Amino acid sequence: MHIPTLFLSALGLVSIASAFPSRISNPEKLFRRLLLRRLDTNADEDSLRYQPALDFDKDSCYHTAAIDRDGVVNKGLSIHGGITRDCRDRTRLDNANVYTRKRCNNCWCAYITGLPWSGHIHDWENVVVFVKNNTIQRVVASAHGKYRHKDNLLLQDGHPLIVYHKSFMSTHALRFAKDEDVKDVENDYGKWFIADLIGWDGFPTPEFKQKLSSHKFGKANFHLTDGQFAWSLEKAAGDAVPGFDCQKDGGKEYKNKDESEKKDTRKEKQKKKVKDKGEI
Repeated sequence: MHIPTLFLSALGLVSIASAFPSRISNPEKLFRRLLLRRLDTNADEDSLRYQPALDFDKDSCYHTAAIDRDGVVNKGLSIHGGITRDCRDRTRLDNANVYTRKRCNNCWCAYITGLPWSGHIHDWENVVVFVKNNTIQRVVASAHGKYRHKDNLLLQDGHPLIVYHKSFMSTHALRFAKDEDVKDVENDYGKWFIADLIGWDGFPTPEFKQKLSSHKFGKANFHLTDGQFAWSLEKAAGDAVPGFDCQKDGGKEYKNKDESEKKDTRKEKQKKKVKDKGEI
């Protein structure tokens, strides 16, 4: 009997599972997981400016959304099957989110961008960008539980270029782009990919952020949580960011700037809504 995988209704799935409990003990092996619908971009101007741009080697999954518009947290993918099974469709790029949290003080700002994958059921990688006087001073990328740094990294329109790849005889990790990567972009878009970015205060409700922060992703860690954030900044900064305090946010000068940017963002969104209504 042929069972359609893409248009299976929830009722139909329940009926089949009830009728054949022994045959479908692990439906994730049989049915392609329905993609979560991404959240719309909601982050401050500077976080967007320094967001990494990504490509994905052909032996690697595309990243995805960690939580959808209904507050459903991504359950990940089964590790059964091929290395890119069900995880390198263009629709995954269409529905991808990345998440960011920043800390500014003493003329520095640090931006951690968390990128969710499901290549090992769950995988969180992250990139940390340190900026001083509106200039990128240091960028580190996660790889196998450690941070790696590169001088003179490649940028595109100010965005650090990062590649998700499979390390030799190991698992997947981030690496810095090389000249040959710029010449041969391998993802389905054919260009460096920048997903919709969600700032730490950009979730639809506080409950969304709490649900994502408290979720257990197995061995993977969501580095933006209160329990991980400062620790991750310390590991990423090392002794290369003199004067930056990884433990606390700056004063009113940074908060006032953020509030001003939020107002500008709301105005732009309202203008877009008015324009879209006029085009209907």
